[in-house]
Amino acid sequence: MATTKTDRIFQTLSQRIESGELHEGARLMSIRHAAESYGVSKNIIVSAYDRLVAHGLVKSRQGAGFFVTRAVATTVEPLNLREARDSVSLLHAQLERSFEVLVGDGRPPESWLLNAAPAITLGTGERGYGGPHGLLALREYIAASQISAGIRATPSQVVTTFGANHALDLVIRRFASRGDTVLVDDPGYYPLFAKLKLAGVNVVGIPRGPNGPDPDALQQAATRHRAQLFFTQSLAQNPTGWSYDLPTAHAVLKIAERQDMLVIDDDPFIDLPGVSGVRLASLDQFERLIQIGTFSKILSPSLRSGFLIAAPEIASSLAELKMILAVSSSSFTERLIAEAIRSRRFEKQRNQLAKRLTREREAGLERLATLGMTPDAPPAGGLYGWLALPDGHNDIDVARRATEDGIFLAPGTLFRTIDEPQTPALRLNWSRVNDSRFFSFLRSLS
Repeated sequence: MATTKTDRIFQTLSQRIESGELHEGARLMSIRHAAESYGVSKNIIVSAYDRLVAHGLVKSRQGAGFFVTRAVATTVEPLNLREARDSVSLLHAQLERSFEVLVGDGRPPESWLLNAAPAITLGTGERGYGGPHGLLALREYIAASQISAGIRATPSQVVTTFGANHALDLVIRRFASRGDTVLVDDPGYYPLFAKLKLAGVNVVGIPRGPNGPDPDALQQAATRHRAQLFFTQSLAQNPTGWSYDLPTAHAVLKIAERQDMLVIDDDPFIDLPGVSGVRLASLDQFERLIQIGTFSKILSPSLRSGFLIAAPEIASSLAELKMILAVSSSSFTERLIAEAIRSRRFEKQRNQLAKRLTREREAGLERLATLGMTPDAPPAGGLYGWLALPDGHNDIDVARRATEDGIFLAPGTLFRTIDEPQTPALRLNWSRVNDSRFFSFLRSLS
């Protein structure tokens, strides 16, 4: 099911090629002609043609154009790769950036972050690739920030990564095997679902409410499937914006202890002030918890830098795996972030971001209330909110209708693993929600 203009053009052309309508050797329309024919930008045509090339259906001849290379691909795409790709169609739409209104996007506006990263000159010290654990200066800052929150951690327990998604990849590679069953929040972080499908892992969703996951459902699923991993977000969860309360946090960690299960807490707003709720690490102190964090949400999505914190033996194991797969993370990027922290620019940026988010969130909630569309539970802070749609609406259909008005929405269905019918909902990005075109669209739904 196509969700973007690129998807639709790619699927149209691939079907024409596979049906034989476009025979081997046939020349595709020029980029300019195709853009005019489909009524889209040249960049969208380039993206669609590049995907055809990547799938082996088309080849590019410099100065001559794009030509069909075969009528039917001879290599069948693995099922797990196809399922993983389908799961991240929303991410593809975000990266394409062909929409004017980005209420469903997962990031703050670039204009909010442009001045966050300082310009630096690399000094002497750690050079070359750096060690497997990452830049010591940055790991010291990360460990110190945990201690200030009442959480014990040492630099040896910290491993830097190419963002939070890279940290998730390392954990999956290390602790999950094909055919295993792992547990996740539902609704939860959809790119994680794609990673698990790609790894051939079975995914079981644990219903997530305003106070955290359902402990009874978690216990039943952990026992039935002998699950060894539970992926969750304790604070300002993506996509709901909800946080754990204390009883739920205690219950989850008790279940993990009884089942000998690792809990992976992926917290993109670990450094954002003003987020309410109970962080699992404050109770577990990394005994059976792996904490994942990122600097991308606060500094810049272009700074692909994150980290994980774990028990010393787990951290060392993941650092070795990181070295095998990627040699090391970027010392340049990590030094830049360390300098931002040292100079207190990072603190200033996160405080400013928190204030802007609070202001936009309050304004957005007030405007939604005038439409009678108040979220079921108030968000605990952070970037996201979960908005149930009026009766009779399908969130996928609503998102598709919105694209016709240049509005990008994130339908709640994409964040689900449970096949049973669920209340249709949208994930909101509070930093982008206060656009009159979005509220005009919402009014049209009533």
